[in-house]
Amino acid sequence: MAKSTGLAIFALIIGAGGLGLGAFTMVNFQVIEGPEGPEGQDGVDAVSGITNVWSDFYYLPTDTNPVSQVIPIDQLLINFTVNSGESAFFLFSTYATVVAGAPSFILFNFLLDGSILSSPQYPERILETWGTRIDAPVSFHLALETISAGAHNISIGIYGSDVSNTIFSSTLLVQTYIS
Repeated sequence: MAKSTGLAIFALIIGAGGLGLGAFTMVNFQVIEGPEGPEGQDGVDAVSGITNVWSDFYYLPTDTNPVSQVIPIDQLLINFTVNSGESAFFLFSTYATVVAGAPSFILFNFLLDGSILSSPQYPERILETWGTRIDAPVSFHLALETISAGAHNISIGIYGSDVSNTIFSSTLLVQTYIS
């Protein structure tokens, strides 16, 4: 009981933090107009440095079947282009269910151009239980300061310990920006 109460409180804190950050962004957003208008030269937003934004949403569930294998979420594959001097930012959000087990887990990775971004520099994210079922939102991001110019694609890969572990209502966002 104490573990589930602690997890519920943690989820509420994360959710409230996200809501507060969104409200802060809406209240404090302002467009600085220069001689070229609200956007600077070359289409760069004069306030944030963001040059392009891509996003995708997939509502249907995806489970970790087969287990012990990285499953790419092809419905969230985003093709994007990076120009010389730009960096990339990726944000993934989903709702996950991890069934009861000892242990039972879902592991998440970004897949850039079909390759897993997982190492000490790009750690994977894991939602794990050692007993009771977990139903929780999961969100994580990654900023790549160094990425080659040209066409790329990004998706999410999931890996789980049980065929009933599931994600659904997933969103993937990509931004390129001048750092």
